[in-house]
Amino acid sequence: MLTMVEYVHQRIQTYPQQFIGVDMTMGNGHDTLFLLQHCQKVYAFDIQRQAIEKTQKLIGYNRDVQLILDGHQNIDCYLESFDIGIFNLGYLPLTDHHVTTLLKTTKIAIEKAIRMMNVALFIVVYPGHQEGYEESLWIDDYVKQLDTHQYNVSCYCMLNKKNSPYVIEIEKKVK
Repeated sequence: MLTMVEYVHQRIQTYPQQFIGVDMTMGNGHDTLFLLQHCQKVYAFDIQRQAIEKTQKLIGYNRDVQLILDGHQNIDCYLESFDIGIFNLGYLPLTDHHVTTLLKTTKIAIEKAIRMMNVALFIVVYPGHQEGYEESLWIDDYVKQLDTHQYNVSCYCMLNKKNSPYVIEIEKKVK
């Protein structure tokens, strides 16, 4: 069975190559690297300098990516729209687990991202820690209310594992 991130990557491969991809939570740079292989231009956000450094080391110099030391809630300060986006919420693996994405900023970022996306948005949710649990409650409620004439929303999850990560996929319908 695929991990949640592997599932997201597999789903993105079903779309034709896109122009702009956004990694809303850069972390160690794996989603940034993946998006670089499927998009002509990539923007990647993180609030931790350590994430920028790890990602830069992973991808090397590439003029098709912009690594941004800023919160994902400020996405609209850097671009007007994008095609494919990934949120991989939670904390940076192998670092301080007290530094996590926060519901307060995640709400703003997701609301903006949905308005700005042209094709699809993937949100990997981690309800196994307190902040992640609070994010999951808000995200689940919010995406269920999206207009069915404008968006398709699906969920990929492990039904027999309590508090396991899961993926929300939001696809914009073509008019």
